[in-house]
Formats: sequence, structure tokens, C-alpha cells
Amino acid sequence: MRKISLLHNKPLLGGGLFILLLLIGSILYGLFSDPQEPQKVLLDENNNAVELAPFSPSTKFPLGSDLDGNNFLLKILEGAKFTIGLSILVAFFRMVVSFVGGYILYLLPGTFRRLLDGLANALHYAPVTIFTYVLIAPVILSFSWSYDTSTKVIFPMLVLILISVPVLSLYVQNELHLIAEKEFIESAKVMGGSHFQIFRKHMAPFLYPKLFVVFIQQVGQVLIVFAHLGLLNVFIGGSDVRIMEYDLEGEATIEVFSMSNEWAGLIAQNFQYVSSFPWMVLAPVTAFALTILAVNSIVYGLTHMYTYRKRRKKSIESSTHSVIREDSFYMKS
Repeated sequence: MRKISLLHNKPLLGGGLFILLLLIGSILYGLFSDPQEPQKVLLDENNNAVELAPFSPSTKFPLGSDLDGNNFLLKILEGAKFTIGLSILVAFFRMVVSFVGGYILYLLPGTFRRLLDGLANALHYAPVTIFTYVLIAPVILSFSWSYDTSTKVIFPMLVLILISVPVLSLYVQNELHLIAEKEFIESAKVMGGSHFQIFRKHMAPFLYPKLFVVFIQQVGQVLIVFAHLGLLNVFIGGSDVRIMEYDLEGEATIEVFSMSNEWAGLIAQNFQYVSSFPWMVLAPVTAFALTILAVNSIVYGLTHMYTYRKRRKKSIESSTHSVIREDSFYMKS
């Protein structure tokens, strides 16, 4: 019955397959692809130059190419595992830290808990992208020369994890309190169960499905923040500084490139060409949009599935507790 319901859950199935196939394709491409020298000049059959890189979208370059002649479709595919992988990693650690924080809040006295609730509610309306940018800009942009690559990758991840912990911890604490108000929890307390036993046996089965949906939602939110940071010229997956040329006075022209081809970095490094070569920005933006749409489809499918199961369980319980009427019986002579 569960397999049939999953197969008929088109939003969940479609979104999940899109993410899964994109990740598998990206990993396989990274493992088995044979790097080739990029082609900066397109030649016709007579070896005459037809077009110089960057090439516009065509049958040979479905999403166009970059300044070096690299196929943008392959760059998007290569960067998918880093973009989606980092978003899943950030969302996972957000949920782990927030789960611990929410449980601690649940155990705290009411006065102290209400004080923290007020602070968390204030952060709920704070612009996450701006706060994240302000915190990581000194490491990524202003003083990037003084930090190594690992620091420039790990530090933004830590900021992205911790910046949402207060709000998510408050959510976990509120859910725990809602579950704690149920009658069977009070019965478990009367029977002498400890906090940990009551949580593990009675509260966790109700909490985990909700947290899983929130985890998928967080993956989508992290992807949105990645896209915003890309527009602010922030490279999430590490950057490489290259000297492109020297002018007549001997001053170097420097450009920053994404080391991993993660999509936020592709937006950041190519945003200066959005007017001249728009496909160089539209390609990663479209990849972000489709992936976020797939994540939202998974959230919708999971929510619909859990709601259906809850309604079905209630209907079964109501039918088993139906009142037996007097006219259901008759006297046998």
C-alpha cells in the first residue's frame, strides 16, 4: 500500500528523481569524464574562423559557453554535486544543532524560555542573506588573501548553519510542547517515565516526520541563499584568482573564478557579463530555479502524504468507535 501511494505521489516522485538523477549524473561526470582542451574558436569545414568564445547557445553548446570556450551545460553538471551537496550538508547540520537546542529549550524553566522565544522571534524576520553576507564578506572578499581555501569554504558553511539555529530551535521546542500536551504523554509521566524515555518512545515518532519535512525545506532555503550570495559576488565553494593580462603600465588585470563550478560561484564570476553574454548568468540561475522547484515539489508531496495518512488514521479510528444502535439487535424467538 505504501509503495502504491509513493508511486502515485507525482510531486514527491518527480522532484526526488530530478535531484537524484542530477546528483548521480554530476558524480559520474566527475569520475569518468575525460577533460579536453576548451575550444576558443569555432571553425567551419574550410578551417575559417566562424565565432569566438564565449559561444551563444546552439546544438553544440545547449547552454552556451564561457570565455574560455567550456561547455556551460557540462559546467552546470559538474557543479551540481557541490551546490546540492553543500545545501544538504548545511540543512542537515542546521537540523541537528536545532534539534539539540530545541530539546534544551523544552527542558528550561518557563521564564527563561519566554525570554529566548522573544529573541528567536526577532531573528525570524531578519534578512538571512544580508546577515550572512555581512558576516562572511571579510573572509571571502575583503581579506580573502589572508585565508586559505579551506577556511574560505568552511567558514561560510558555519555561518549558514548557525544563523538559522535560533528560529529552528524555537520551532522544535514548540512542537515538543504541542506533543507534550497530548493525553498519552501525561499517562507516561504518571507511570514514572523519565524525560528521555518519554521522548524516545512517545514524542519522537510524532516529531521526526515533521523535522524531515523541515529539513527538505531548509535545503531549498539554503539554495536560495546560495543564489543570492552569488549575485553579491560571493564564491561559496572556493575561488581562484587569475591574472588575465597586463596593461601598458604593467598593472595586472585580475579575475576571480570558481574552483568547483558550484552555481553561486558561476553567477558571481560571470555577473559582469550579464548584458553582453546573458546565457552565462541565465544558465546557473535556471539550474537554481529548477532545483528549488524540485525541492518544493518534494515538500509538497511529503506534506500531502502525511496529511492523507493522518486523515485515514482518524477515519479508521472513528469507524471502530462508532456507536452501536439499539435497533441493530433483535429478539430471537
